[in-house]
Amino acid sequence: MKVLVDKGALLCGCILLALLAGRADALVVIWLLAAATVAGLSVVADQQRWIIAAPVVYLLLGALTTASVAGAPLAVYDLARLAALGTRRQRAVAAVGCAPFLVAVAGRAPKEPVLDFVVCALAALLALRTAQEEAARTTLHATRDDLREKVLTLQDTNAQLLQAQDHESRAAVLSERTRIAREIHDGVGHLLTRLLLQVKALQVTHRDEPAVVTDLTTVDAGLDEALDSMRRSVHALSDEGEDLATSLNLLGSRCGIARVHIDCSAEAEPPPAVERCVVAVVREALTNAARHGGAHSARVAVTDYPAFWQVTVDNDGVVPFEDEPAVDDGRSPGLGLRSMTERVEALGGRVRITPRPRFTVFATIPKDGQGTQGAS
Repeated sequence: MKVLVDKGALLCGCILLALLAGRADALVVIWLLAAATVAGLSVVADQQRWIIAAPVVYLLLGALTTASVAGAPLAVYDLARLAALGTRRQRAVAAVGCAPFLVAVAGRAPKEPVLDFVVCALAALLALRTAQEEAARTTLHATRDDLREKVLTLQDTNAQLLQAQDHESRAAVLSERTRIAREIHDGVGHLLTRLLLQVKALQVTHRDEPAVVTDLTTVDAGLDEALDSMRRSVHALSDEGEDLATSLNLLGSRCGIARVHIDCSAEAEPPPAVERCVVAVVREALTNAARHGGAHSARVAVTDYPAFWQVTVDNDGVVPFEDEPAVDDGRSPGLGLRSMTERVEALGGRVRITPRPRFTVFATIPKDGQGTQGAS
């Protein structure tokens, strides 16, 4: 828009100067129209490298006649602006185009060109100012876009940190529940079991004393009920401690791979046996990708379908050669793969590995009841 305003003002000035100088003949009008055409072409094809040739051709041809002076400011404006925004070669082309014109006009009309030179110089200064404004505007836009991108990156990083903090907090709570359940099982559970055995022993010892046996039977029943209640509480705490999404996110953050995307879209928590199998498969795949593949990014997806659970782990690491084990836990070749496969097959599932385009471990576990066998 600024360029159009400048060129409009220059065109009006050129016409006014031509009228004041008494140059309003047909040849001057033709050169004015040619200058306006060059100016319009420069606006339309502003981003093309060859466009600098248009004002250069005008000035080179204009060196043949003084009538071209009428439209010279427009050509000088385009030449100065394009040279200021262009390369060193384009600046050299601009100098080559201006020099013959200035020399020719000065030699043919030594008394008249002062005003023409002043107007051309003003046109060049106007073009340089506009070019500086355009460069500053471009820089500001680039800075704004860069800042916007950095803000979006910071927001994404902040969201990831908040999510990681949430998972860490959740993991700490679940770990504490698991610890409490273990302490109840190891402490209170063993104590109740020992008391129950002692009561049963006393029942045998005092079997000839009906009143004592009756009292001991009552104590025995109470201890049995307390032990069952304790077991239910421990199982409840343990089940709540098995959170699949949290476990997978912890694996992703601690596996040694820079970027791990976790997508756990299971509508409900799978049975404990299936959950342990999924965690084991993901752990083995991520460990293998970090240790042997040198992966920089990985994706983990756990999907809950009506008939089966699906686990997919892929990474951008180095694909092993055909004679190398695809999965290795560091103990013996292929042992990690065999362990992973055995875990999945024990629940009636299957494991499939595809090395390209990204190394992918694909496992499916059916929901036909086999996945619940190890839950009890």
